[in-house]
Amino acid sequence: MFVDYRQKKFLVVDDFHEFRSAIRFMLQSFGVVSIDTAGSGEAAINLIEKKPYDVILCDYNLGYQQKDGQQILEEVKHRQLITLTTVFIMITAENTPEMVMGVAEYYPDDYLIKPFTKDILRTRIEKAFRKKNDFELIESAIQKKAYRQAITLCEARIKENPPNLFEYIKLKGELLLQIGDYDGAKDLFEEVLSVREIPWAKIGIGRAFFYKEEYPQARQVFHSLIEENKMHIVGYDWLAKTFLKLNAIEEAQKILQEAVDISPKSVNRQKLLGEIALQNQNYDQSEKAFKSAIEFGRHSCFKNPTVYIGLAKVLVNKKEPEKALSTLNDIQKEFKENTEAAFQTAVMKGVVYQTMNQNEESKRNSQEAARLYEGAVKDIPQDILIDLAKSCLEMGEKEEGLKLIQDVIRNNHEDAVLLLKVQTVFNDTNLSEEGHQFIDSIRKEIIQINNQGVRLVKEGRLPEAIECFEKAAQSMPGNKIIVANAAEALFRQIQNTGKDKTLLQRAKNYLDRLQKIDPEYKKIPHLLEWYENLS
Repeated sequence: MFVDYRQKKFLVVDDFHEFRSAIRFMLQSFGVVSIDTAGSGEAAINLIEKKPYDVILCDYNLGYQQKDGQQILEEVKHRQLITLTTVFIMITAENTPEMVMGVAEYYPDDYLIKPFTKDILRTRIEKAFRKKNDFELIESAIQKKAYRQAITLCEARIKENPPNLFEYIKLKGELLLQIGDYDGAKDLFEEVLSVREIPWAKIGIGRAFFYKEEYPQARQVFHSLIEENKMHIVGYDWLAKTFLKLNAIEEAQKILQEAVDISPKSVNRQKLLGEIALQNQNYDQSEKAFKSAIEFGRHSCFKNPTVYIGLAKVLVNKKEPEKALSTLNDIQKEFKENTEAAFQTAVMKGVVYQTMNQNEESKRNSQEAARLYEGAVKDIPQDILIDLAKSCLEMGEKEEGLKLIQDVIRNNHEDAVLLLKVQTVFNDTNLSEEGHQFIDSIRKEIIQINNQGVRLVKEGRLPEAIECFEKAAQSMPGNKIIVANAAEALFRQIQNTGKDKTLLQRAKNYLDRLQKIDPEYKKIPHLLEWYENLS
């Protein structure tokens, strides 16, 4: 395959100037004209944010206590700063199990072990380009959320039996899962397994069962996968998710612990392990997991104040409130000028001081949290709001506590697990019966609003239905049912009156919000199909 290097944009990331210069000379000898370099992970991310690169050559180790190559790869994929056609090659002088497992979870296109020659570099780049070249049209369709078009393009390539056939089959399977054709995806992955035992095909079958809510079957698939391949970390993650759906909390903790023992650098996995172990009252294991999440997250895009909050909760349960306060003070250092972090810190400090019988300090922090909540705070974990509500009720600030609980219920009126936590707050504050009535009245209110909107849709009064759902979505931005119905009402109106860019963008905004709230929400495939057909 001919590569016109003059048209390709390269980024070289390494903390040693001499190595960056050496790579630059190699690339120039191939005819590359556009070459940017970065000496740190932060500098690399800044460049990638501003400019699309065809090839990123990134060293794994970028200096002590600095963002490393894995964290760059995590971030650019998580934030969708690179596309399917971008070549990302990891360069390393080490091959420790921890490094290999961590990087492999985010699938760079290739590895290069230092030292290497310019001939080896060129061979690897051109090999990667050969694999990527045909994905351009498919990538364009995916970017537009035209998933059925992308599937059609995959099928056309599959018929041609290209050298990278299985990559097209895998992508087609992912797209089938995306649009909610779970049976079609399952059949495709089973066909792959009939030819060759490939782990991603088994993962695909398990996910199809999972999305169909056939959790026992999903558990069996994921369990058999990790029995056959102890190093397949993605299988552990899906098995843990399945155990949680089956309410097998202890089993989920056990399987996640096995996963972090193999691949410890995943911040999200350590965070989830910490949360589950805390729920199981296994405080030592929870503390270890949260501390690992903090350590590995220092330079990660997944760095989050809720990890520190989790650790503080563990320390409170271990009767170590001073250490909990020290952890909370770390949030203020690590997340300066972050309103959401300040809010979470104030909530948790109120809880900690309450356990220390320092009621004035507890009240001061809870009041500060309530002030921040009324201000600019947005994406707050529901458990944090419940903690603040409980503090308010315990301090006699009933009106403030009930308002917070009302917000939680309005955004989660069908979440039985969360509503049980809310009822526990009422039980613990001697408001059990009032709590039952309060929860029931708000749920009925939301159901009535939703039913009104649905009735208007059925009667063909779509403008009124849109107004109903959009007004509700404004006051309940986290309510999945309301947000999904707002999107669908807009799609129906567009279908009836013809394409309208303004309405379509409004619908897309609700769809994007829904995917952020819960990427696996069951109505998303249906709404994606609406969007693709109308756009």
